[in-house]
Amino acid sequence: MLPRWRDTRAAVETGEMRSLQRAGADEKARAQQAGVQRLVTLQREFGAKPSVGRAAELTGTAVLMNRPDVAEEAAVYLLLNAEQTTPAALASARTLLALPAPGEAGIQAPQSTGLLTVQAEVRRLRPLLREFPHNPLMHLDLARAYAALGQAQRAERHLQVALALAPQHRFALRTAVRFHVHTHDPRAAVTLLRRSVRTPHDPWLIAAEISASMVAGVAPRFVRRARDLVENWDLDPLHISELAAALGTLELKDGGKSKRVRKMFRQALEQPTENAVAQVQWVAPQVQVPLDEQLLKSVPRNFEMRAWERYSLSRFEAARDAFECWLQDEPFASTPVIMAAYLAGALDPTPARAIELTRLGLTAHPADEVMLNNMAFYLAIADQLDDAEAYLRRAQAATAPGNVWNGANLVATQGLLLFRRGQPDAGVQLYEAAAALAKRSAFPQRAVIAQLNLARELLRCGDERAPAVLLRALEEARAFTSPDVDLAVAHLRTQMQRLGVPPEVLPPTLFG
Repeated sequence: MLPRWRDTRAAVETGEMRSLQRAGADEKARAQQAGVQRLVTLQREFGAKPSVGRAAELTGTAVLMNRPDVAEEAAVYLLLNAEQTTPAALASARTLLALPAPGEAGIQAPQSTGLLTVQAEVRRLRPLLREFPHNPLMHLDLARAYAALGQAQRAERHLQVALALAPQHRFALRTAVRFHVHTHDPRAAVTLLRRSVRTPHDPWLIAAEISASMVAGVAPRFVRRARDLVENWDLDPLHISELAAALGTLELKDGGKSKRVRKMFRQALEQPTENAVAQVQWVAPQVQVPLDEQLLKSVPRNFEMRAWERYSLSRFEAARDAFECWLQDEPFASTPVIMAAYLAGALDPTPARAIELTRLGLTAHPADEVMLNNMAFYLAIADQLDDAEAYLRRAQAATAPGNVWNGANLVATQGLLLFRRGQPDAGVQLYEAAAALAKRSAFPQRAVIAQLNLARELLRCGDERAPAVLLRALEEARAFTSPDVDLAVAHLRTQMQRLGVPPEVLPPTLFG
């Protein structure tokens, strides 16, 4: 359960920035005075030289300090220049002006999550950093944007500046941990945390050390300290939510007693972060920890848990919205972009959105074999066959010989390309080979999906073998209670309707 890497505003919203200690009256007064001075400075700078960057910083600070009166003009300025700023800045402006936000009643997919959005964030932050070069939080936000754009060296450079400016800052340390894991160097994350004098005293950092150590394959250093904190914590339970979840995961991995493991996960849910909720959801079938729906509704940014929950129930449109929200929350992460594109490819009339999202994912993960194969598939569906073949070659080169999951996908995608090149017999052979490979590799649901896709291609080209293949595939699909299979059937159904395949060719069960 690794730390999330969100922007600064989201980290404040989720409580990650919150102090471990209850502030005294004097401390609160000093903080309030410093905040007021900061607001006055930002207000003066915006008044002297209005810009989108200054307006965003002023409105964001005013929202955090609950002082809407000092930034109304800046909020209006942002709304009038909406195309030049980011969704996060616009959300602050709407909050400050008490305007309704899109999707307030529930999760609603962002209007856009793509390269242009991330590039706009870079354009917003760079001039701000020239004005405020010693602000570590701005360096962290810019590093996050560069990571999403696949510019790891620039991201690391800004992370190093942030850590130099604030070497013991919890958010900076956890952000750096997430970056090192993202760049496949978890040992660097472990080393960083163990060198910090703050780690043994901060449950958020101990949780990160345990999780990063598990990824790196080394023994966590602070397990005894972690147990002591979890058992004796008497402050805000939010602070030990991720620590309890990390400890529970470690105990589960090491074969700990189920009663003890369940106790830790229940403790993680007393006042959970959404990261802890997602972790408990992942292990819940093994440890039987109930998830309280009413409690979870109040957890901010609970996108990952919602996405998988909706997907498992085959509520695909709602799942797609949640995966897109998760992607906007972590634009460099691979899982949400793969799933959002996968759903877009199956639900939309064209693969345009799936291609756009996968292009974003490949920017941050250019050698990801799953994304490369998926991009080849989406491009082939769009009849961009030369480009599809280029991506398929990259996917084949990136896939390790023992990767049977992606190996079957690659064979099926090659079959699709042959169909679209006008070679149906060769396409049939490869689809059947992919299904056989999936069965031998204990992925029977993938074999059914390959057969459903084969039926789609045969129907598409009017091949006389299509009805028999379709009937067999649908019969086998009925044996599975899998959202993957449900989605493939739904996709096939809509594709046939769009292609105008004669109804007498299709079995009634396809429309059931």
